[in-house]
Amino acid sequence: MTSSKITRRSTLKGMAATGALATSSFGFPAILKASDTVNIGFLTALSGLETILGEIQQNCFELAVEDINKAGGAGGREVVFTVEDDQTQTQATIDKARQLIFRDDVDVIIGMIASLEHEAARTVTSPAKKLLIYTTYYEGEVCDPYFAATGQVPNQQIDPMVPWLVENVGKRCYIVGSDYVWPRTSSKYIREAFERAGGEVLDTEFFPFGIQDLGPVFERINEAQPDMVWSMLAGADGGTMLNQYNSFEMEPQLVGQGFDDVYAKRYPELAKGVIANQSYFMSLDTPANNDFLKRYREKFGDDVPVNGIGEATYAATWLYAKAVAKADSTETEKVLKALPEVDFDAPQGHVNISAKNNHMRCNSIMARVGDNGNFDIIENFGQIDPEIPGCDLT
Repeated sequence: MTSSKITRRSTLKGMAATGALATSSFGFPAILKASDTVNIGFLTALSGLETILGEIQQNCFELAVEDINKAGGAGGREVVFTVEDDQTQTQATIDKARQLIFRDDVDVIIGMIASLEHEAARTVTSPAKKLLIYTTYYEGEVCDPYFAATGQVPNQQIDPMVPWLVENVGKRCYIVGSDYVWPRTSSKYIREAFERAGGEVLDTEFFPFGIQDLGPVFERINEAQPDMVWSMLAGADGGTMLNQYNSFEMEPQLVGQGFDDVYAKRYPELAKGVIANQSYFMSLDTPANNDFLKRYREKFGDDVPVNGIGEATYAATWLYAKAVAKADSTETEKVLKALPEVDFDAPQGHVNISAKNNHMRCNSIMARVGDNGNFDIIENFGQIDPEIPGCDLT
């Protein structure tokens, strides 16, 4: 296992007035306040099961910091950051969150992939009354004044997708997923969505991280004869799913809200035909996304993909910086008050935070993997208000 590496970076000092981003369009001053900084703790899985996603997430975070500082910082404050690897493990996440809050005195923690990470981090950030911004689509259901999320929740990701699947693919679905809270809770929402649309979930099965042999479940799927298999196998296990699904020549349509450009670019032939819903795909042809991809490729290379988790991290960092600028403070309570009052034209489209539950009004986009690992957009449902059952923070 790779050991944790801590880095602190002060990005692009003295360059705030340069580049196309250093304009008044972002509402930031053109000159950084040298004596005042915003210290962000970036915490994610840079080793372990979710490394494939954590590295892309870090790329997008670093690009956001660079862009913000070029545009004059967060209300004139330079953004600096500390990176920690939570190793996709509960105890490591707790330990690293404590280091960021109590040793490094960060103003906010941004990042994380698996739900087990945000659950662990919140045991530190919420009692300390520090803001945690989680940037991965997840099962929803967190109502915490010190927790914000910029990834999709079920009503933004699952609910728009299922009626189309029932109408165009079939009514019978079989669910497989990793054995933790995101797949288990999401399967409840998938089942409810299929029932509302006149379909049914035939069965659900969950597997430990690192599953190597999916042959037995494929036999059970073939016996059940579903129209589609909904996969929520996480991280590297998603790659295992694609490999073995093809090698067993499975016939049901493969779908899932976890498939994205990272998987499609890494396994272009294996992923071809997979249908997914995300808040962002690289194939979005808009000025904001084209400009974002141009700068991303200049920094990280033409062959390094971006996915919805990374883009939501980019949006989260910008929204936080804008909230600091509006509040003219890094004090958590003042930033929390300002957060629902700012918005951002992100690569995915317009985004902002709901005051009711601190979750982002994400876009919802359904697409199918076509040639060369490119997603062909089926339907863009636009921005959807997040629904967190029983949550009202206003």
